Amino acid sequence: MGLAGRCRSGCYGARGGARRCCGAALRRAGSAAGPPRALSFRAALAMGPGLAPRSPLPALYAALLLLLLLPPPPAMGAGERRRLACSTCRGIVDRFNQGLADTAKKNFGGGNTAWEEKTLSKYESSEIRLVEITENLCDSSNFECNNMVEEHEEHIEKWWFKLKKKYPDLFKWFCIETLEVCCPPGTYGPDCLACRGGSERPCHGNGRCDGDGTRGGDGTCSCNREYTGEFCMDCSNGYYSSLRNDTHSVCTDLDECASSPCKDEQYCLNTDGSFSCKACDASCVGCTGEGSDKCKTCASGYMKEDEKCADIDECNLSEKVCTKENEDCVNTPGSYKCVCSEGFEDKDGTCVQTVKTGEEMETEATDPSHTGHDDL
Repeated sequence: MGLAGRCRSGCYGARGGARRCCGAALRRAGSAAGPPRALSFRAALAMGPGLAPRSPLPALYAALLLLLLLPPPPAMGAGERRRLACSTCRGIVDRFNQGLADTAKKNFGGGNTAWEEKTLSKYESSEIRLVEITENLCDSSNFECNNMVEEHEEHIEKWWFKLKKKYPDLFKWFCIETLEVCCPPGTYGPDCLACRGGSERPCHGNGRCDGDGTRGGDGTCSCNREYTGEFCMDCSNGYYSSLRNDTHSVCTDLDECASSPCKDEQYCLNTDGSFSCKACDASCVGCTGEGSDKCKTCASGYMKEDEKCADIDECNLSEKVCTKENEDCVNTPGSYKCVCSEGFEDKDGTCVQTVKTGEEMETEATDPSHTGHDDL
């Protein structure tokens, strides 16, 4: 077992603390101007972030107390456990690959540039780099991740030092072939059976296979909106088959608007798998779409202008439309209205001067603004 494994197995109860401790110890060893020195397990474990050795017992007691205080995980079925195991393993591999990218241009950090350049290739496959990567594989609160890494760290070390050239795909080697918690794409369940429709195109490419890529699920298809049926080969309502053979099915949206299903003062809006009828613009008599530029004919009070039905301002026509005395014209969308001028009110269809009340006359008499004399 390498130092990374010894650190984890010796004080893993800290759920990540031991890895950081050992990683710091390894980096301090590697920072010397010369090849990295091997540390004994006891020395690496005893060294903390500072330079002085310290006893690991307090950390172990704290870790045990933390484990006792953690609530038990919720009960889950066998299928859920299998899915979780695969998801956890996939997350570990993703974090490992990210660690590879993050450390790709690093070195031992000893300050001796010539020595570093000479031995950089050793760092690339060194135990120091492995520890720097593995100490960031799991968040401290992720029990499943930390537990999986603790239990199978020797596999990771074996792959790192002996097998990564032969098996460059860590996910396939670690999660599918070694731990057997995941399946190849297009397969599902404990025995990695092919999904309905085949592993190459699960659900014939028209849906999602339950348990795809995991050791859980039952392989049934959840079809996309356009498709239905056990194998997602049939078309749902609102769609028609534009292509179908033994292996492929293409369902295309049916344009219900082609049959003009809406009323005269509405236009049809085709939607995915259905349609809706929308009211025409107020300026239109019949329309082909939204807005005043989609009118078939302009409504009364509107006229065609710049390819749109625009409101006619009747109040600005050469011929007056409000002809009564003391009457003003007010334009409205598609029409107009005649109202009495200010100071006048309608009495039986005639605009007569508004009769002021005694209170209003008294107010005007006492208000300087109504005296009619300018200040000298």
